[in-house]
Amino acid sequence: MAALTFNEKQEGKRLVLHITGEIDAKTAPELKLKLESAVGNGLVNIICDCSGLDYIASAGIGVLNSIQKFLKEKSGEIVFTNVKKEIRDTMDLMYLTKKVRLFNTLQEALAAL
Repeated sequence: MAALTFNEKQEGKRLVLHITGEIDAKTAPELKLKLESAVGNGLVNIICDCSGLDYIASAGIGVLNSIQKFLKEKSGEIVFTNVKKEIRDTMDLMYLTKKVRLFNTLQEALAAL
């Protein structure tokens, strides 16, 4: 069974969300709730640290795509850092990498937002 955990830290008006585990059809709703809650609290710039993310399915990409569209309307952005090759390949396949920015390190992402 897939497990998903979050460790969040607010950096000014940015949220750094460390994601650990797998995002699939069962865990994608957890991710959606976490991201919607952050946006509801006024955080429109979100950095997802994917160093602990081992797998993402199309359901997870769908959640990220919808949040990305919503944040763009609010002049915000969701970006990703420490993305493993397997995760990036899935993001590429689903065209998410054409809509969001990916950074090699958390420091680069923080400097960009």
